[in-house]
Amino acid sequence: MSSVINLRSYVGASTSRLLVMVDLQTRGCDELAQDNPQDLARVLDNCSAAIRHARANGIPIAFTRPCKTLGLVERGVQSPWLQGLEPKRADMVFERQHPSCYGNSLFSDVVSRIESFAIGGLGAEEICLATAIDAAHRGHHVTFLSDASASRQRPHADACTVHGVATSAVELFADVATTSRWLVATAPRPVRGHVWMS
Repeated sequence: MSSVINLRSYVGASTSRLLVMVDLQTRGCDELAQDNPQDLARVLDNCSAAIRHARANGIPIAFTRPCKTLGLVERGVQSPWLQGLEPKRADMVFERQHPSCYGNSLFSDVVSRIESFAIGGLGAEEICLATAIDAAHRGHHVTFLSDASASRQRPHADACTVHGVATSAVELFADVATTSRWLVATAPRPVRGHVWMS
């Protein structure tokens, strides 16, 4: 049995030296849990794996969430982070003014220095897609972690269908990879086959 490896997405994933996790808060999670709790559990497991991998390998992590004035935050109070997926002191946290993570000028400044990142989290059909479009306009490289992302259902489509459409749309602006492929692509590799001369 053989499998085909998409080298383009593998190479693209290997350049992702920043991990961006969007809206890993209880409010969004509770909404998505009503749509498909089994799929959401798998998505959150993949988010956790990506975060652990990034921390273990020195890949910076940026968490984003809507700002208090965006209308998504009830009575100006932020929803708590999901337990086990919350930012640590060394992580960056950005509040967005718009669906795109580039709605925060500091986020835009950080990414402009790195020019490539992987993105996952909740609200893929809105936040990840908007961010991928903005990144493409700026010449930045994005790897969308499709199985570490979830989309919300819409009036005439279930969450799984919406996520499939969102993934296809993101693919127009970014590389799409599974979390396991991103883990392999960004893992440190020993230098082999080289003779060092002094």
